[in-house]
Amino acid sequence: MPSSSASFNSARFALPLASLLAVGFLLRALEQPAPALWRGAQLTALSGRGGLLSVLGGLRTPLAAGYWLRANVAWENRDAAAMEALIGLTVAADERPLYFWLNGARMLAYDVPGWLPADAPAAVRRRAVEAQAQRALRLLEHGLGWRGAAAALHVEMANIHLRRLGDLENAARCYRLAAEQPGAPYYAARIHAELLRALGRPREALLWLRRILPGLPPHDPEARREVVRERIAALERELAGR
Repeated sequence: MPSSSASFNSARFALPLASLLAVGFLLRALEQPAPALWRGAQLTALSGRGGLLSVLGGLRTPLAAGYWLRANVAWENRDAAAMEALIGLTVAADERPLYFWLNGARMLAYDVPGWLPADAPAAVRRRAVEAQAQRALRLLEHGLGWRGAAAALHVEMANIHLRRLGDLENAARCYRLAAEQPGAPYYAARIHAELLRALGRPREALLWLRRILPGLPPHDPEARREVVRERIAALERELAGR
């Protein structure tokens, strides 16, 4: 069994060594360039808030998680301004996870208008829905700019245009952008066609469905290949009868 004096001497040696290793790790981290995907707005959002040094030190993920937890506390307290600011800090700290972008946009677009009093006038509620939808769309635009295009971001934007703003034109545009991304859900292309039809543009819908049909795998139920074939036939009959 080691003596107490031996343990004390080992501790005296270990503490300076650990300190030197920690300092060396920090210096190496600070020497690394900022990630290529960072934008000036991201660094601006973090500077002065205690986040920049942590991010440069390789702590992007825990820093973003901390901001996200605080955003959820603000959500529980129905503090819309604090919540939006903390969502912004979350994605500025780490723009990579889609989870932050999608759920942050949903909190802004769907939850905040729901915090209005039950007796709020319809006009006030409508303005709140429109304003919060625009805030959510701006957040998702940042997502496209900071992390690059992703089908999920375009789908979320399409849903906000459709469900919150009733804007079929922009919803159709965003569903098409989603459908054109790698790994896009098959339904994005089908909804794009349905919205074109609802907008009074059946010929465009027909051309679009004919374009996507060859790429739909016949044995994947999510592709709904037969449904697309039926819609093509229906549009052909509709246009022939004009």
